[in-house]
Amino acid sequence: MGAIVRAGRIVGILLLMAGCHSDERNNSLLERLSSTAPPKATSLGPNHLAADGLASIMSACEKQSFENARTGLIVSQTGLHEDVFAMRSRTYSSVAFSLDDALKLEDVLRNKLKEDKQPGEQRECAQQFEGYLETLTDPLVEQDKLAKDLDASAFKDSNKEAQEELRREKETQALAPKK
Repeated sequence: MGAIVRAGRIVGILLLMAGCHSDERNNSLLERLSSTAPPKATSLGPNHLAADGLASIMSACEKQSFENARTGLIVSQTGLHEDVFAMRSRTYSSVAFSLDDALKLEDVLRNKLKEDKQPGEQRECAQQFEGYLETLTDPLVEQDKLAKDLDASAFKDSNKEAQEELRREKETQALAPKK
């Protein structure tokens, strides 16, 4: 029984080695799988999420009211910098928007509304989306600004303390008797 198990292991190892060292590979399955997978964010450029989000919003607003569109598009709202909200894309997958991505989407949506000044339900829905996105991103931007101000004031305070300590050391050295 042990010899059969060992022989099976050896055959398995030989097959594995033969497969790894084979120069002829059938990539058709791999190619088919990779063609159906959604493209990676890095290959699409920096504004692809904003463009995709804009298209999703405009498409949803074309067919329904803001409340229905928002409910259908916004999957979750974590309110974190790295994941402000998740939006359902046109392929029905969920796409997470970081703070930078959400701000770009706001900007793209704002610019689209400036370009297209046609009144209508779609425009009103898109304007409401812009306001809604601002309610999600503005608190995070404000927190960043406060944190930056705190960091700057802490740096200034520590710099003043260091300069004061250096001045005291120089005075102490000047008053100390020289040997």
